[in-house]
Formats: sequence, C-alpha cells, structure tokens
Amino acid sequence: MDFSKFENRYKITGELIVLTALHIGSGKEEGNHDSPFMNIKLKEDKVYYIPGSSFRGYLSTKLERFLEEDNGFSLIDKETKERLNSADVKLIFGYTNLDQESSEKIKDRVAKKLGYDKVTDSIRSMAGRIHISDMKILSEVDSIKRDGIKIDRNTGATEKGAKFDYDILPSGTKFDFIMELENIEKYQMDLIALALKDIIEGDLFGGKLSRGIGKCKLEIKNVEYVDKTNLRNYIFSRKMNPMKKEEFLELKNIDLVIE
Repeated sequence: MDFSKFENRYKITGELIVLTALHIGSGKEEGNHDSPFMNIKLKEDKVYYIPGSSFRGYLSTKLERFLEEDNGFSLIDKETKERLNSADVKLIFGYTNLDQESSEKIKDRVAKKLGYDKVTDSIRSMAGRIHISDMKILSEVDSIKRDGIKIDRNTGATEKGAKFDYDILPSGTKFDFIMELENIEKYQMDLIALALKDIIEGDLFGGKLSRGIGKCKLEIKNVEYVDKTNLRNYIFSRKMNPMKKEEFLELKNIDLVIE
C-alpha cells in the first residue's frame, strides 16, 4: 500500500473496565510511593489516566507472540498467500532503526510491502498506522494504597525492612478508549482484531500482575470508517460510516496453518 495516499481511516471507541484492580506506574518514586499511578493534577485533584502508549505496547506484544517463527503455526494473508512475520507488526505500529533491530527476513518483507527491492534511507524509520489516545478515567474513584517491599533500583534487590505504598484503582473503574487507524490493509485489520480478542474477553494488563491485579476487559461500543466510497461525506461534513462490531472482529483475511 502507498502510505502517501489516503486509503481509509477507522475509529474504534469504547471503555476499558477494570475487573480486579489496576496499576499503571509512572516509573518515578515519590516519597514512600513506588511508581504511583499515572495522573495529572487539575487544580486540587488528581486525574488518573492510562497512557495510550501503554496499550499500544500491549497490542504489539500480543501480535509479536502470534507471529513468532517457532510457534509451530503460521498466519497467512489469504489474498497474497504470504506468511506474516514481525515485519507486519512494524508496518502497523511503526519502527525506528530498521537496520539495527531486524533480521534480513523482516527487512525484506518491510521493503516488499512498501514497494521497494531493498531497505532504503526513506524507509529505515516509519511512523505507525495506529494511534491510541491517552485513556481518561471515567469513574469517580480515589486510588487505593497497598503495601509492598521496597526495591533498590540500583541493585534490583529488596531493601531490608523497607516498605513502600503503591496505587491501584479498584474493580469497576472505567477508562475512555479511542483507537484510530489509517491506511490499513484488510489483513492488518484482522491482526489488530486478533490482538484485541484477549482483552475483549478479559486479560491481564498493567503492572504488578504477580500480585493478583490487572484483569481488565475492553468493551467496544462503536466502529466507524471512511474510505473512497464515503469520502465526500467525510471531507465536507466529517461523517463516517458505521460498522458492526462483529464485522470488525471477524477474521476474514488471515488464515492459520499448522506446521
């Protein structure tokens, strides 16, 4: 696909619902808090959110696992009959330093999909075709503090007798979910739907999962799209066509082959 031209745009909205409890740490220690929950301060209040980059990382990791060469199975693009690999994750989520990070097989597929015989300077780095907005909290809740054992960040070992508090948000907390896709091919749509299936049914997400927290469920409410069939309505009135959620999640363009 020629990404310099407009082909399509999809917008998927819904809510991420916490089923057990959730911790998304800021990575910064504050007093007796080890990596408090991500938040911004508005006046006197803390407003909690999940960075869109965290959910992007969750999805890309899911796809990387499905496309591992040692899985004993392959995912195939039904239209081209080609085997998919980690290059297809990079083509959706973007990448940097392709030469340094990737095998020849991955580089060859990236180049081929972008219409080149080999990797050139113009495709060594590329922005992704997926954007996930920071997920604002929808529920009116306060964070809950839990006790833990403090870790020395230099040695990785526990500090004797030292404790810390960490923030969790309780079961039932909801976050706003907005994902947008641009110039996505049919088989890539299937890959995104495949990556979403676990968390739609309920999956572990976030930090401190070994402590029995992090079970979340994504509830998709609306799927909308624009392509060349309804481009006029979109350009002049910003109207997108609705798509049934079931149609979006149906894997019609990829196949699985047991090896």
